[in-house]
Amino acid sequence: MDRSSDGIWETHRAAHYSYVVLKIALSPRSLAFLTVSLIIAALFVVLSMWQLSSSDQAAVVADPDKDTVKPLTEVIKPGEVVTPAAADHTVEISGAYDPGSTVVIPGRLHDGVDGYWVVSELVVQDSAGLWDTADGPMSVPVARGWIGSSDQVPAAPSEPVTVAGRLLPPESPLINEDLPEGQLPSLSPAQLTNVWDAPLYSGYVAAAAEVPAAEEMPVTQQGTLAPEASVLSDELFDLDIDQQPTDTSLNMLNLFYALEWIVFAGFAVFLWWRFVRDEYLRRQDPQKYFYLEGDYFWDEEEQSFYYWDERDQSYYYFDDQPAARSTSDAVPAAENRTHPEHGASHERTHP
Repeated sequence: MDRSSDGIWETHRAAHYSYVVLKIALSPRSLAFLTVSLIIAALFVVLSMWQLSSSDQAAVVADPDKDTVKPLTEVIKPGEVVTPAAADHTVEISGAYDPGSTVVIPGRLHDGVDGYWVVSELVVQDSAGLWDTADGPMSVPVARGWIGSSDQVPAAPSEPVTVAGRLLPPESPLINEDLPEGQLPSLSPAQLTNVWDAPLYSGYVAAAAEVPAAEEMPVTQQGTLAPEASVLSDELFDLDIDQQPTDTSLNMLNLFYALEWIVFAGFAVFLWWRFVRDEYLRRQDPQKYFYLEGDYFWDEEEQSFYYWDERDQSYYYFDDQPAARSTSDAVPAAENRTHPEHGASHERTHP
């Protein structure tokens, strides 16, 4: 019997709590508070999305300008170092290959297959005098393409050509590890300048296209290489080298701000919940939240405390709403309507 009574009491208590909280939540003041909270929360979410977008945009994956074909002299001058700003630019050079200069670089992959890069010296057209310390025309190491066997290396085109490809920084020179004649362990202009006995640019070009010098390089309207562009030697596979991204990391500061705005959005909604909760607690125990000189009473029907306001000569609930019966003539009997608190009795007449 006791357990049954306890169960009924807990069910009644839960139902009472739900009723009162729902009533508070649906009050005009609470709904106004909720509306403002949701507007602020939505604003914070928008700010969070903006910060998240900014953190992603800060990551530089590729520079479209580096895909535009430009003359080599617009990107780098003889004697200059290939800086990160100059590297990966698609450059165009006209000149003639030195017929006896071709070497191969082993250990290069193409679609997962180990093979060789075929590298030749391109003597740049009209380059004599571009570098004061050079005693002749400038040359550029050109990786003309990939091949699977060093026994099938095609000769470089004998006629003047125009080459387009990525300008790449030099590789570090390595010690010749007993490689066969005509092979080098790395593509290092510093090493090749001694092999070829020629002044070289500090970087090298990974060829993506070759055309006879009398023809136009196939480019799109945007100035990038056309899809059909290719090297002249059919035996070689094109070196399809993309830009090396300069920064693929997220901006952590923007990411932190994005998370911070989400927290603020949640806090705005939390403030509304606290408002509802505090209203509930104030109604359940007014003496902790209000200072009254007189008595207050419990309205069983409305499930709320109310008090008598001497100035207005009216009864009020603690949410400042007038009681349904505000005159002494309309106040029901104490045993039906009220429960005295603080030892006060509601058996009294209208003042």
